[in-house]
Amino acid sequence: MVKIAVAGTNEFVVGFQLAGIKDTIEFGSNSFAELRNLKSRKDLGIVVVDEKIIDSLDIHQRLDIEASVDPVFIPVSTKVEQDSLRRLIRKSIGVDLWK
Repeated sequence: MVKIAVAGTNEFVVGFQLAGIKDTIEFGSNSFAELRNLKSRKDLGIVVVDEKIIDSLDIHQRLDIEASVDPVFIPVSTKVEQDSLRRLIRKSIGVDLWK
């Protein structure tokens, strides 16, 4: 069974931890090396990544990560308004966490 993981800064992953995601990875200074390590893991199917980390990569590194299919890397921005985030969470998990 493949898992979902979340990778990024502490501020980024903490919300996912509260939502029940157990595989969270906090990045240090060499984010590309850490992304490559995640890319090689066969137990992961989806890796949610802080968009700031993807944006900090050079073009070749970014293309390498974005081309990955197993696991697939999904960049997520922290600049989402609260109402948009609420709709996305309700749509994806079927539960309104704000009620």
